[in-house]
Amino acid sequence: MIILLCAVLIGRIVIIETHDGYVSAARNHSEYKLTLATTRGRIYDRNGVALAGGSFSCKALIIPSADTSARLLSRLSPEKYRSIQSSLKGTLPFLTDVPDGSCECEGVTVYRAPRRYSDNALAVHLVGWCGQNGGESGIERAYDQWLSEARGELSVTCRISASGRSLDGADRLITDTTSDSNRGVMLTIDSHIQNIAEQSAARHLKCGAVVITDIETGEILAMASLPSYNRNDIASVLSDENSPLVNRAVASYNAGSVFKPVVAAAALESGINPYELYLCEGSVQIGDVTMGCIRHTAHGEVDLCQAVSHSCNTYFIHLSQQISSDAILSMAEKLGFGQATRLGTHYSSSSGHLPDARMLNRPAELANFSFGQGTLTVTPVQVAGMVTAIARGGEYIEPYVVKGLTDDRMNLISLPFQPESHRAMSASTAEIIGQSMRTAVTEGTAKAGGTDRITSAAKTGTAETGIIKNGRKVNQAWYAGYFPYENPKYACVVLAEDGTSGGGSAGPVFREIAEQLSLLL
Repeated sequence: MIILLCAVLIGRIVIIETHDGYVSAARNHSEYKLTLATTRGRIYDRNGVALAGGSFSCKALIIPSADTSARLLSRLSPEKYRSIQSSLKGTLPFLTDVPDGSCECEGVTVYRAPRRYSDNALAVHLVGWCGQNGGESGIERAYDQWLSEARGELSVTCRISASGRSLDGADRLITDTTSDSNRGVMLTIDSHIQNIAEQSAARHLKCGAVVITDIETGEILAMASLPSYNRNDIASVLSDENSPLVNRAVASYNAGSVFKPVVAAAALESGINPYELYLCEGSVQIGDVTMGCIRHTAHGEVDLCQAVSHSCNTYFIHLSQQISSDAILSMAEKLGFGQATRLGTHYSSSSGHLPDARMLNRPAELANFSFGQGTLTVTPVQVAGMVTAIARGGEYIEPYVVKGLTDDRMNLISLPFQPESHRAMSASTAEIIGQSMRTAVTEGTAKAGGTDRITSAAKTGTAETGIIKNGRKVNQAWYAGYFPYENPKYACVVLAEDGTSGGGSAGPVFREIAEQLSLLL
């Protein structure tokens, strides 16, 4: 019986040692996989600079032991050491973020691991951010499927003993498929210009937005929103009253006088004489409502150019009464207002709001609308489209920010995005409005944004919101223009949320950007 039992036992051991399933199970139980990073498709600027997916961080693989703990005590900051102290008392290897490779020693190996976002990244609102379930905002969300399909991983597999202890010095298997994530989405953004826009805005604005376009192509070269945030620490801004996660460049705001070029264009296209004088007395009576001019100033006799450059409200009220409201609405629609701007195949801005013709049958509503007030709302991207059209001699081209999808060598593998384009106004109308905006810079409300380094044309706006904050009225301040005036290259729109005036709050940002971009011409 003893001999028989021994024979059975030996036979069983032979089966276990040779059976593929048991051999595989034994191997798996002796291996311990740690994922250093998972990656997804990159997001590039127009020159191939990675805006998401191109940065790295250091991760330390630590084999717990009393000796390892002693070595790390002098190599890590007290705060970092305390954060991993409980893991050092365990048996299994673990990963932790470290600032650099200075902590590497026996029992500690430092790896350079891909990181989705750097702490000082550009265009964070446009690019957006990822959560556990994929893209949550911006381009990350709009192109989530394409970016998710380009998945990669960097992992290290360690050997452990049957008791679960790490085998320091044993061979480790490194698996790296992160190169699969080199394909992605290419934007029209220029990182250098984006940096100029962000730095200039940060010096002058608390909350607001900047949009810069290439006048020839309609491509958005920079899109900045303030305040910014760190995508590696989303939790810290979720309750911030300034809403840092909102991309203000594609959000809707009250327009104010920055909308006046639309009304001027509609009037000129309707045959209004731009040189006919109108007497501004500082206010005008519309039914039971008295509507004042900017700062309740009586401008005296003004023509269209002077009315635009000095932002005369009563002139535009008078102008709106000379033409049909349908003409103004039609021009606004031709210039992209009242509809979402297609910034890419899967990415669009807010549509804003245009009042309908029935509402504008009310004299007070039409008067408000004529200088950009009332229920009208617009986005900075839409205002950039208007300015670009004026600079292009009346031809509207839809601003866009996505070039297309790329392969792992940054070659476009989809047809480049085709923006909508059409003639919104005649070249002569655009020229007159451009001259008026030029006068606004040299002697009107836009003087604060002018500079001797480069000529420009611009329109300001200070829009009432009806919001009261800490006992004062909240206004949205705008400065929208293009440069150089003689041969337009760039259009730039600045929104200063809760600003004092277009020239005072947004003008300095425009001036600083124009001065720096003049060096590129």
